[in-house]
Amino acid sequence: MYAVAAGRVSTSNYGLGGKIVWLTANNGVGYYYAHLNGWNVSNGQSVSQGQVIAFNGDSGNAKGGSPHVHFELHPGGRGSSAVNPYPTLATACK
Repeated sequence: MYAVAAGRVSTSNYGLGGKIVWLTANNGVGYYYAHLNGWNVSNGQSVSQGQVIAFNGDSGNAKGGSPHVHFELHPGGRGSSAVNPYPTLATACK
């Protein structure tokens, strides 16, 4: 998994998401990556956009299922409501 923006990450391994990374972008937007196999960053580390931060997996309540990433976009930062990330990703990938 790649950092969609430059910012700071926090990692954890518990609950429904299993191994997760929260990326708080420098502009305050929050990005949540869950069900990971592991990460390539340290808790609190600053990252650059495009940097490898984690690896696809099936942790948490996805254990035993198809490896995938649960990805959320939180425009107001961590703790704010998530919005559908597809339009943002589709625009960025053009």
